[in-house]
Amino acid sequence: MKWLNVIFFSAPFFLHAVEEGIFLQYQKEEQKKTIETQPDQADYHYPLFNEIEAPTKQKELSLQERVVNFFGTFVTSSPYPGVRATFEGTELMSQLSNVNKDLQILLELEDANRYIVSKNLPYPKHPRIFLSGQVEVCSFIQRDARGHARSDIDLTDAELDFLIVVCPWLYGFISFEYDNSPDPALSNSRVANSRVHGDSIYVTFGDFMYSPWYATFGQVFIPFGQYSTYDAIHNPLTKALFRTMQREIALGFYNNTWQLAAYVFKGESFTGSGNNINNYGINVGYHFQIKKLDGKIAVGAIRNIADSDGMQAAFGDPSNTEKLHHVVPGLNTNANFTWGNWNLLFEYNQALKPFNKQDSAFIPYQGHIKGAMPKAMDIELAYSFSLKGHPSSIAYSYSRSWQALGFNVPQERTTLTWATYIFRGAILSLELNSDKLYSKNDRVSGNVVPGTPYFINPRNLGHRDYFFGVDFLLYF
Repeated sequence: MKWLNVIFFSAPFFLHAVEEGIFLQYQKEEQKKTIETQPDQADYHYPLFNEIEAPTKQKELSLQERVVNFFGTFVTSSPYPGVRATFEGTELMSQLSNVNKDLQILLELEDANRYIVSKNLPYPKHPRIFLSGQVEVCSFIQRDARGHARSDIDLTDAELDFLIVVCPWLYGFISFEYDNSPDPALSNSRVANSRVHGDSIYVTFGDFMYSPWYATFGQVFIPFGQYSTYDAIHNPLTKALFRTMQREIALGFYNNTWQLAAYVFKGESFTGSGNNINNYGINVGYHFQIKKLDGKIAVGAIRNIADSDGMQAAFGDPSNTEKLHHVVPGLNTNANFTWGNWNLLFEYNQALKPFNKQDSAFIPYQGHIKGAMPKAMDIELAYSFSLKGHPSSIAYSYSRSWQALGFNVPQERTTLTWATYIFRGAILSLELNSDKLYSKNDRVSGNVVPGTPYFINPRNLGHRDYFFGVDFLLYF
């Protein structure tokens, strides 16, 4: 019974050492060893099951192997690859982009697999499950567009993620997320409104050790745009309008220079019967390095932007219609440049043709009614530094939209954010934000976000609001 207790408490350390993120923790510990061991099966087991003893080394290793086979799949708590796995301050964004998450995980698993091969270690026989997530709370004070004071304390996000690594070329990902958006049909109490829903849920095939190609099936944020941001509380207007989650089939290619992804899915908006796969797109990215400058530029196109999350707030409402007079294709370009401690982000989205004015119309001051042709851009500049040993950053962002009033977004958004790791697994952010609303004479018609939401309300138009918030993010 004693040895079962030892195994029970040793199991999490087994998986933690074998693969936490990209094996960095395990490698650092191994470099500290003063006793060199041979790169055989003993390296895989002995340091992790050193409480298991047997008369001979061979029998001891055999016993350890039987223990692993008996217990089967282990579950460990560890930030899944691609998400803040270390206290290095290399990722101080409170809102990590969920676009291309399948690719990021593949890249980290490639590093893990290469480490196993370099150490001549056997690949684990059983699937490995990595449990991770985050909890985010926010408190703010605001002077709204009509000069009224507002303040609140809110639970803004909670997420639980499962990464299931089945074999070197196959993994699954399941994410559950808390939704704090109000639903008057349930209750006016936001505590009673607390709901959990499935977020990113997909399966990916690929192994970059043998092929640059990969495929993803499931519910994901499609690779149209990147939407990375240093803003802790507010979203850039590109993300608010154009980020799209759908159930897709995607085929991708990746090497150190080029990235390609093509995808198809059945969107909610349609022009015919609406019973067929009707939307698709492509994204191409280029990575380069020039001395100390590291850069990435990407361009993407999609057949119909009406399926984006921001526009579905209008088209997807039961009081409106998903049937369009014609589809509206869209274009995205984004760039990410790093020079030393400086990081510059840029993103631009636009419709390539206007909506039919019966579907979504924008009416400028003293102008004629015309089909809306939404556009949005975001630019952010961040500087990273150390504050008494704590990785920190300060970032300025400016975001703007055009002809997007009907989707309940402001015309301009300006944000200043300071963030720091207060300890491992926790980021504290302070955010100053100001939104400038569309002109008081601008109007919309067709499919719009129902009711009188904040950014569409005529009494708010033509004004600016001011916001200060404190955001605390705990992740594991």
